[in-house]
Amino acid sequence: MSEQQLAPPTTPVTVKPTNFLFVKRDTGFTGIRDTYVIDPRIKIPQSMLSPLAAGQTEATRQNVFLHAGKGCTGINVDLFVLGDTNTKRSLNMFLESLNGSITAKLHAASTVRPPIHITAKAACGITLHLPRTFRGPVTVRNTSNWSSIRISEHLKAGMMPLSEANGTWRYFVGTLEGWTDESKWAGDEVRLENCGGWDVKLQYDGEPEGAQDSSNGCLVC
Repeated sequence: MSEQQLAPPTTPVTVKPTNFLFVKRDTGFTGIRDTYVIDPRIKIPQSMLSPLAAGQTEATRQNVFLHAGKGCTGINVDLFVLGDTNTKRSLNMFLESLNGSITAKLHAASTVRPPIHITAKAACGITLHLPRTFRGPVTVRNTSNWSSIRISEHLKAGMMPLSEANGTWRYFVGTLEGWTDESKWAGDEVRLENCGGWDVKLQYDGEPEGAQDSSNGCLVC
């Protein structure tokens, strides 16, 4: 695979950056389908922010919250990440689809950015495109015995399998250098929960669509 094929798309100039995005949609045949540019440096007035979820504080408010309810078909989004290392906390994203699938393409061309933490929960499978700058743990929980985890060859080459038990798989993308048992991980992190019989598919941003399907990268059968 050439470097050109792996080149991530550039940030769209026609989409205005935002922060603390909150979309909760319970009905709709198209689900949540959009392109968002997230910049954690943008300060939103308190009066313009959505109410905090139960158990949340301003310190833990998600930069992206997308919820597709049971009357909604799912989530299919492009998420462009901006920011720099001066950002005081990680960029937190939460995606949930109660009756459909989730496809999320994370674009972060620059290595100078805050850590990305993404949690995704879906009833009908998850497809996640990770930026090539991603480095950190990936946890996948499958609640169905019929689901598989499919990983593209390019991502799999840099992905260390750590454990598999009770329907939960753990991996680490990149090197473990600088992370010890005594210190909390301060980099990127992904947590996925798949509740149906559909697959979890992982690949790098910029790889051809379906790269994981043709890679023989099924680690769970």
